[in-house]
Amino acid sequence: MMTAGLYSHAQESRDPSDLVVFGSMHETIAKQQHQARVSLKDIIAKPHFHGIGAMEGLRGEITIIDSTPHVTSVTKEGDPQVIDDPEAKATLLAGRYIAGWKEATIEEPVEPAHFDETIRALAGQNGIDTSRPFVFMVQGSFIHVRLHVINGACPVHARMQKIELKPETRPYEWEAESMTGTLIGIHAKDAVGKLTHPATSTHTHLLYQDEGKKQLLTGHIETVGLAGGAVVRFPEQDEQGSALNDAPRRE
Repeated sequence: MMTAGLYSHAQESRDPSDLVVFGSMHETIAKQQHQARVSLKDIIAKPHFHGIGAMEGLRGEITIIDSTPHVTSVTKEGDPQVIDDPEAKATLLAGRYIAGWKEATIEEPVEPAHFDETIRALAGQNGIDTSRPFVFMVQGSFIHVRLHVINGACPVHARMQKIELKPETRPYEWEAESMTGTLIGIHAKDAVGKLTHPATSTHTHLLYQDEGKKQLLTGHIETVGLAGGAVVRFPEQDEQGSALNDAPRRE
């Protein structure tokens, strides 16, 4: 369990959304308050955590699936690399402890422009209260993928603010017309600056196999579409009231 004062700026969510949240997009990116807020080993001490975040110093992307963390950073040469550090810490982290899932299959391809609304509609059809933030997972094939691995500064924020990134903070960026993998994301209505970037209601990461180096990499999704046959998963309804009971607590 976390103890008070472990990280002076750690703020864990206690709102009705059942999310475990440390930091916010505005704090960590716009205000550059990207110090460590939580240790990954504290988060994964309990089973079934699923979430996304960024490393302290914005030095890489974090994706956690079933309490297994996947961390990717950027080398000096600009290539992605897997970080296997039991002491890794996050400046931004959001997710939930989820033991069971319900699922829906995508019958027809979904273009990136309709990704958010498709996730929201399917969630509502599966009994999820879409007025509150919720975690979702998608497994299968994806289309029109654009992602990045943060490297000290956010490229999305930089483009919006017309800021030229220094060479040492340029991200790893990747585009693919089609690829397979697993998406973990959070859909959050009206949460810009908290959980999402402007102009979107989802914050999503992709876990995928790097065929060249045979390693699992993760990145922050900028755009993504769904191929037919992709399987979308949502938390079982009976998990709604239990997530906070399993979350790390400040004493």
